[in-house]
Amino acid sequence: MNDMTQDKTDELTERLAALEAGISHGQGHIEPFLLARATDDLQAVKHRMALGTDLTVVALVGGTGSGKSTTFNAITGLEFADSGEIRPTTERAAACSWGESAGPMLDFLGVDEDRRIRKGSLLTDEEPEFRGLVLLDLPDHDSVAVSHSVQVTQLMPLVDLLIWVLDPQKYADQALHGGYLQGLERRKDAMLVVLNHIDTVPFDQRDRIVRDVEAVLAADGLDGVPVVTTSALEHQGIDELKIHIAAAVSKPSINAITATAEISAIAERLRSSVAETEAEVTESRLQPVAGQLARAAGISAVGSSMRAGGDSWRQFALAKPEQPATSTVNAVRDSWLDAIKQDLPPAWAKSIHEAAASPEKLRRDITDAVNSIPVTKPSSLNALMLLFLGIILALCGIGLGVATALGQGVLTQDALNWALAGGLVLVGVWSAIMAKSVRKTASIRAADRYERAVGDKITEVLIRDLGNPVQDVLSKHKMTREALATARG
Repeated sequence: MNDMTQDKTDELTERLAALEAGISHGQGHIEPFLLARATDDLQAVKHRMALGTDLTVVALVGGTGSGKSTTFNAITGLEFADSGEIRPTTERAAACSWGESAGPMLDFLGVDEDRRIRKGSLLTDEEPEFRGLVLLDLPDHDSVAVSHSVQVTQLMPLVDLLIWVLDPQKYADQALHGGYLQGLERRKDAMLVVLNHIDTVPFDQRDRIVRDVEAVLAADGLDGVPVVTTSALEHQGIDELKIHIAAAVSKPSINAITATAEISAIAERLRSSVAETEAEVTESRLQPVAGQLARAAGISAVGSSMRAGGDSWRQFALAKPEQPATSTVNAVRDSWLDAIKQDLPPAWAKSIHEAAASPEKLRRDITDAVNSIPVTKPSSLNALMLLFLGIILALCGIGLGVATALGQGVLTQDALNWALAGGLVLVGVWSAIMAKSVRKTASIRAADRYERAVGDKITEVLIRDLGNPVQDVLSKHKMTREALATARG
């Protein structure tokens, strides 16, 4: 088996595994009839692959006395197939394999254990160009006294090269052409004709006979099929024949090609079971939904009341969050799910809808999440301290001004006393003004923290109730889609 064949085998194994994975991941989302058919077809492919996709099957076919078995022995260099001067009938198929074990293939083809021989191994390979070859010597096609163990019709789906060994005296036999060759037009690219016993034909007539054979083949629709002249007994033309066989071995086997095509066909039939792509659930994709549900729970009103409390020193009442209406939760939920399952096949869309938490559960969980964040009035301690400080400073400035007017200033010069008094009043007023700003800022920050905390809690609920279960379905869809794409090739 050459590198190209090994690469083809590795690719086929990968694509088979991908098809199995695609069918497995798609369970419950693939239409039952398609799934049943795909499963049955998959088993057939696996059976075909078990026969050996890295094996090249070459079959020698011919009538009694054509020298087919002698040709088999000449190619293998072994005296294994039945041959001899008395033109024995080949009653049972014989097989020679190079390197790899061909047991399952030969079992399928009905080659008896005592009619198999293995030549060379992976470590001691006399003919590396033949590694992976299975050469068959089939029963004579014109025998009526023998029940053939292997039929040409059974071999056709598995044979990489069909070699017809003909006798120069019988190449125009109507039984051969009408019964076999005329039905093999589609396989002519995988055929070779050997005109054996060429040593019995006068040298000056050989070219004419080859032309006659080519004309007969063309009449059967087999134009272009190579014709090789040999004398198996004299070992003439065998090297040319082996070149054709080695060329067949160097290509991917028909079993591998057919299995690959079947895997592609199965995956193609399943293409309608998945979309071209799928959405991906991320936290950022859930945040707008969290915002909608937060507004439905009155969180904006609560935040607004907290901010408004910073505008006055008077006592104020904070708004309370509400339980969102089921209809609102249902509408928001369904709108988000519709966007996620857009373009997905019905079965996958249904699974997404079923995976998501119900509107009732989502409503309860959102309510619990909102209630877990306490609504408290913003702290006014810093603002009050700054306000009291401002009042004290202003009073001190006013007091110093009165004392200065009465001639009781604390400093030696009245000008300095008036300046200090004015400064204290200004700083006091500024502090009082800043106190309100600090209160306002504290209220805004408290409202922002509250809204953010509630938003985070609602997002956590959405991830748990919607995001994670929906993403599980989408991930399974992605695995199915990618596996089937790999299987299609």
